Amino acid sequence: MTLNLALGPVVSLFAGILILIVPRLLNYIVAIYLILIGVIGIFGWGAVHTRAATAVHPHPPITAPAYATAPVTLSA
Repeated sequence: MTLNLALGPVVSLFAGILILIVPRLLNYIVAIYLILIGVIGIFGWGAVHTRAATAVHPHPPITAPAYATAPVTLSA
């Protein structure tokens, strides 16, 4: 099992919830949000990739399909 979690939307969700709970802190929440998104963008921490420890091969190996060629007959 592979879990791809982007950091930007998580920060946005957290900031939105804080604004709903404590609307008086809107200026601070927006400022912190913008700083975090800027740091994420600069350093490229956009997504965190995790993999289950029990999965030895999470995806089967990719193999080329075996195509059977049919004999071509020409009729006159």
